[in-house]
Amino acid sequence: MSKTKNDIRVTSEIGTLRRLLVHSPDSGLGKVVPSKAQDWLFEDIVHLDTIRRKEYDYYTKILLYFLDSGKIKGRLAEIDDEQNRRNFFKPDNENFFRSERVIELQWLLSDVLQDHEIKLKLVAAVCAIENCSYTSQEELLSCSPQQLAKVFISGTVNEKSMIFPPIPNFIFTRDIGIVVNDYILLNKPAKKARTREAMLMKYIFYNHPLFAGYQDKILEISDSPLHFLIPRETDEKKVTLEGGDVMVITKDHVLIGVSERTTMEAVHQVSNLLFEKNIVKKITVIKILKRRDYMHIDSIFT
Repeated sequence: MSKTKNDIRVTSEIGTLRRLLVHSPDSGLGKVVPSKAQDWLFEDIVHLDTIRRKEYDYYTKILLYFLDSGKIKGRLAEIDDEQNRRNFFKPDNENFFRSERVIELQWLLSDVLQDHEIKLKLVAAVCAIENCSYTSQEELLSCSPQQLAKVFISGTVNEKSMIFPPIPNFIFTRDIGIVVNDYILLNKPAKKARTREAMLMKYIFYNHPLFAGYQDKILEISDSPLHFLIPRETDEKKVTLEGGDVMVITKDHVLIGVSERTTMEAVHQVSNLLFEKNIVKKITVIKILKRRDYMHIDSIFT
């Protein structure tokens, strides 16, 4: 993103980083059990405390030092204190770092849910796709915006009650926040485990003040006509797209992968949108094996 506070612009994979969207490993990630790991797109279970303390917290400190040093400079002793450390990195805590440069998705979601009309719509939408009971829907409506944002992500109403599965892949923000130049391209996930993520991000992009003025620059691809009549075993006409298959090489050139998660039909639609709006001049399509260990073109690059 550029230097201007509310200017959204990505023109290179290797340009100077100004701001980014992140999500702290939440309690839902710690609930990935062996029997559900692959359904939730994980190869194995995750030790939540390890991924927080030894990976994410250090990563976040580095990001803050470079992008928003005022949040962390001179505070390491305080932050690393055993009682304060987790509070600084937990989005639902009042002592969370809440940076405008290292931007936590859970905070954005809780901001959006302050609007009662949006809260009603999103509760109804989530309950519909998760097949919740009427009682559960009423329980969600009674939550505060901060509580509800946490429930939507972790699936947990309290420490003892889960009303739907978590969305542990929410930590992979590249897949759900696609920016090409100054346009926002909505993803369309291939796997059911990521459906709720895509919907939450759609509401954030369309309704949060951070993206004010960008509503006419949000690109959304649609399903093929009569897609519900296509046989399940036919992949050619499916429309699925994830951000890991979209790489901005220069402001005029984009790579798009056809992979396990992104279909050729989606690439056709994205290409048409990008060319029609003169967003880029060149698109290179890369076909890779439709296997889990390849997954996206950024998996191959890394």
